Amino acid sequence: METPAPPPPPQQMHFLFVTSPLQGHINPVRRLAARVMAANPDARVTFSTAVSGHRRMFPSLARPDDEAEDAAGVLHVPFSDGFDDGFSSAAPGAGAAYWARAAAAGRATLSAAVSRLAARGTPVTRVVYTFLVPWAPNVARAHGVPAALFWIQPAAALAVYYHYFHGHAAALAACAADPACLPGLPSLEAGALPSAVFITSPEHRHYLLLDLLRDLFLSLDEHKPRVLVNTFDALEPDTLQAVPQFEIAAVGPVVPDDASSSPSSALDLLHPQDAKVPYMEWLDAKPARSVVYVSFGSILSMSGRQEEEMRRGLEATGRPYLWVARTAADGGASSDGDPDPDSGSARGLVVEWCDQVRVLAHPAVGCFVTHCGWNSALESVTRGVPMVAAPQWTDQPTVAWLVEARAGAGVRAGADGEGVVERGELRRCVEEVMGGGGEAIRARCDRWRELAREAVAPGGTSERNMRAFASGAAVDGA
Repeated sequence: METPAPPPPPQQMHFLFVTSPLQGHINPVRRLAARVMAANPDARVTFSTAVSGHRRMFPSLARPDDEAEDAAGVLHVPFSDGFDDGFSSAAPGAGAAYWARAAAAGRATLSAAVSRLAARGTPVTRVVYTFLVPWAPNVARAHGVPAALFWIQPAAALAVYYHYFHGHAAALAACAADPACLPGLPSLEAGALPSAVFITSPEHRHYLLLDLLRDLFLSLDEHKPRVLVNTFDALEPDTLQAVPQFEIAAVGPVVPDDASSSPSSALDLLHPQDAKVPYMEWLDAKPARSVVYVSFGSILSMSGRQEEEMRRGLEATGRPYLWVARTAADGGASSDGDPDPDSGSARGLVVEWCDQVRVLAHPAVGCFVTHCGWNSALESVTRGVPMVAAPQWTDQPTVAWLVEARAGAGVRAGADGEGVVERGELRRCVEEVMGGGGEAIRARCDRWRELAREAVAPGGTSERNMRAFASGAAVDGA
């Protein structure tokens, strides 16, 4: 009697992470990929973004679309969105042109990449994508591979968008007069809602974002993929349960840990890691919790008037400040001498770029004036730094609401009719969180820092969810 052949070895898990070429999307996705590798060392991990971002991450490649492997062993395989040399939003009709072309080119080139990986004997077994590449799950399904959405905004924003596209659009659009009451969510004033829910005309310059979100939620309704959210249970216990129609799991905060916050740990698209100004040495010379840190992210630029009000407000605080001001070459406001990057007054230091996580972890930093991008807010929470919230658009008003009303980790600055935070208001807010009356806020920030660490520590709620996903214990449909 013949001995039966041994069963074939189990297929190696292979996660393909797909995201848009924006810095604020690439960063959390790369960190999630690293955590999946740590949770399942036997798994293979591949990262894919558009060629325009890939070439800036790996500028020494012979060809901009060549594959590359980073120090952690992650293979980077770019797709083309049809704009390999970069995309200018200033071009007439650029928004419509980008999304139509990006979807067609992205589907074709990502599908080709998945086929190449399979031909090498390393087939993809799970696709993880972000919301600005809503076509990625179509590629996954075409190859018989399950997909999961990595939601890189708060769970509260996910819930608001869900209800907007499921019968509550009119109520949200009208909530300027009355707070919005949505299933599973607390009552929300207009100032706490994502800006997209107020878009009513196809002529609005951000209408395409609303269209993209609509397509995303249609896809989620149809295929019900697993949704991983960059948050943690203690921070958003109610909103994580506000959309029971989806299988939602918190896996955050997905930010660099202390061991990975060295300058060589990240690939930054905006600036080289060797900044011109020794800002860390400058911080070393400052007393504990004395410095106001200011940064408004990697996308939006300040108006000239906001720059002037910011500068005068910072000077009026009488405190040292470190201000990251983008140059015109990076899409920032026109250079008119105020502020002058890589310079500063006797009290302040203005730079083009800094390693934000290292700055927030420095004991001299006592306050973060932020646009309330979710990555920045989570980095501040995990470092225990109080925030002055100055939201601009998309999910940032919701983040500001979480920071002030839900977490008590800072205050929200009021803006005038032009959306500008004036100097007196900035000074008031900085004093509220850094002055003698800010002890309660600072104590809450210290507590949130500990809760965030507990969530991702072994046995923590987010760590358990991450481990289950990385091991394949939670499997969604293709």
